[in-house]
Amino acid sequence: MLNKLPDLIDPLYAVKHDKRYVGSVKLSRLKRLCEQLAENGCDDREVQVDIKFYYDKVIRFPVFEMKLTTELNLQCQRSLNTFSLPVNTEVRGVFTESMALVDDLPDDLEVFELSDEKFSLYELVEEELLLCVPMVPVDQNSSIDYENTYDDHSESTGDSEESQSAKPNPFAVLQGLKK
Repeated sequence: MLNKLPDLIDPLYAVKHDKRYVGSVKLSRLKRLCEQLAENGCDDREVQVDIKFYYDKVIRFPVFEMKLTTELNLQCQRSLNTFSLPVNTEVRGVFTESMALVDDLPDDLEVFELSDEKFSLYELVEEELLLCVPMVPVDQNSSIDYENTYDDHSESTGDSEESQSAKPNPFAVLQGLKK
């Protein structure tokens, strides 16, 4: 077990040796994720990463299990204030050289096609965190000050002649054409 995460990993070597990496990644290193976060969302924050590799004898594939823990600083689309979204996610995936080989795998497994011998662990972490960012971030504790100046309900339920005469009849023009 290492405290520092390697940038490039050979997944087949890691699977053969049942490697496990535990460490942290600064959010500022994940450029695409920082673009999705609120201003100053990448300052001094880290992602805690725990990833282990092994060979699953049941499905006969090299497998990894990754746990990510962090807080993402997002902008609420309701109030436009920033808020922290806690992220605790786990992903289980397999590595394959051809997508044709994965037709019979269970649906709960993510499939990663290996194009090179090594892949970037930081890119894998960034991809999973990007999937955790909501399309429309909304802080559940937020509210906005909104006052409805036009109350349509009060006019539609009133039966007084004043409320009916104040509204112009949209069919008055049609009645004139009919005559």
